[in-house]
Amino acid sequence: MLYLLHESQEKESVEENILPVLKNIEYEPVSFPLDKEFDIDADSCLLLFLPDSALREIIPVAAKNKWPIAILPHPENKFTSKGLGVSEDIEDVITQFTECDNPYHIDLLFCNDIPVFSSINIGDIFLLSQRHGKKNFFQEVVNIIRNIRKASSLSHHSYQISTDGEKVIHTSALGIIVVEHASSSLISKRLLEESSINDGAFQAFVLAPQNLMVLLWFFLRSLVPSKKTLTKLPSFIGKIKTSNLQVAGKEPVDYTIDGEKKQAEELNIEVLKQTLILKQQSVYSDKTEKENGRKSIKIEGLPTGETRKELIKRSLPILPRASTEQFQDLFKVLRNNSTISTSFMVMMILSTLIATFGLFGNSSPVIIGAMILAPVISPIVSFSMGMVRYDVPMLKESFVTITAGTLVSLAFAAGVSLVIPLKVLTPEIEARLSPTLLDMGIAVSSGIAAAYAHANEGIAKSLAGVAIAVALVPPLAVAGIGIGWWDWEVFSGAILLYATNLAGIILFGGLTFLFLGFAPFKRAKMGLVYTLVIVVLVAVPLTLSFDRIMQEANITRALEGATIQNVVLRDVRIRFGSPMVVSLRLVGPQDIAPQRIQEVKKEIEKKIDQPVRLEVVSAMEF
Repeated sequence: MLYLLHESQEKESVEENILPVLKNIEYEPVSFPLDKEFDIDADSCLLLFLPDSALREIIPVAAKNKWPIAILPHPENKFTSKGLGVSEDIEDVITQFTECDNPYHIDLLFCNDIPVFSSINIGDIFLLSQRHGKKNFFQEVVNIIRNIRKASSLSHHSYQISTDGEKVIHTSALGIIVVEHASSSLISKRLLEESSINDGAFQAFVLAPQNLMVLLWFFLRSLVPSKKTLTKLPSFIGKIKTSNLQVAGKEPVDYTIDGEKKQAEELNIEVLKQTLILKQQSVYSDKTEKENGRKSIKIEGLPTGETRKELIKRSLPILPRASTEQFQDLFKVLRNNSTISTSFMVMMILSTLIATFGLFGNSSPVIIGAMILAPVISPIVSFSMGMVRYDVPMLKESFVTITAGTLVSLAFAAGVSLVIPLKVLTPEIEARLSPTLLDMGIAVSSGIAAAYAHANEGIAKSLAGVAIAVALVPPLAVAGIGIGWWDWEVFSGAILLYATNLAGIILFGGLTFLFLGFAPFKRAKMGLVYTLVIVVLVAVPLTLSFDRIMQEANITRALEGATIQNVVLRDVRIRFGSPMVVSLRLVGPQDIAPQRIQEVKKEIEKKIDQPVRLEVVSAMEF
């Protein structure tokens, strides 16, 4: 016997939509809720035309009494239909029901004795709840933007998680998502391959991001259309596969079951294996059981101990915050680096001497060796940390160390320039007299690299490469040579380059520490503002110098290879002055008379729109 179960107020809908399909099938209509005496024999079946709320009541009863069921599409049973993977077409359901000789025995997920068809969302899982129907890419973007506005109020909650009666972890998290198969939520679709509904287990994802940036990045990745799951579980997500789970918090736990809000002191989640007899096809029943329902626990990235306590106290920060262990290890290193010592002074003197001799000898390998030896980058990084943490002792010690190293370097470079009887601007010296915004870019990148290398012990060996990139000692050596020669142009150009490197590494090293979570922004902002002012002041002459280089490049490009008065201009060189000096070679088929050179000069002035003084080498082309 077939029993058609429906709510009494939906009798007209049943007569209009269901009965025409059942015209050749014998059935008996039954109103929901059922009488206590209601029962069916082993050969009978319940055909359910009910909303989700009613199905949550009847399905556990059917499972307990071993009643076979088939679920008809209903305007309000989306969670059940999608969760069990049954057809939403009435004729398909009737066909499957009539042709089903061997009913399917499927698992049921329960939370505190309530059946779960889609997902359990515990805590602040505001963006990862079950989606109703299909959404296109634009709708997903709008949904994320709308919900990210709530992000500033997100905070961790304390959860004690157990399975099989044994404690798994005491952690903190935004929340936990529990699903039985991959298509139950946005996050499970990206992290799970298609799974069977009959593997005797469910998946619990513990979301514990320690800052909003990693959460936002994960959401953006989830938006990218892809049929593939993520190959690696994000570090802030814990994954537990089990047949039972207990979740408790210090306060009553807020959660939803298929979108319905609830609260409880403790959640007991379990799967009852093959308890429901389904007399229709499920899209999940034929999936290959790859893991055979074996328990697995991956919780290495979840916060515990002091980190857990810190995350519970306040809202989720935008940027990362370093752990207590990271603070202690890095501060110990940077405090040691900020202190002036004999070894620091000796290495500064030796690196300066090597750099000075290399500059006079025009030897790049020797200068590179001096860069590697120079220890001055270490107290500069310490100064960056002192600035963002507003650690006055560290700031003072670093400032003293940097100042002492700078003065010693200038003194010994000046001394060498006085001893060596040469006053020649070698190419290596000249290369450090006209810093531009390009040098600021190098200093910025090197400052980030230096701070990041200090924060990550495993890559600290790359500091030699950073020292080469920043090149702190060679500009100091050139400035010292300028003092020895009493040449303001040499000294000012080199000291500007040194100041550029110094300001760039301090500011962007500090910003890197801030981004890595070693200081709150409120504490760091004053130090960053002061350093930014210095960078801006340094950038003014750099901008002028860069503008001059651009102007020189434009003039050179305009003149090089140009033909004026049947004469070709070659090897154009520019020196700025009043007027500008243009040095070039004139190539023609015959000797060039002075009068003709004057005509070339007038054409050049007309071409670049300013007066020039011409230095000419004449050449004949045969």
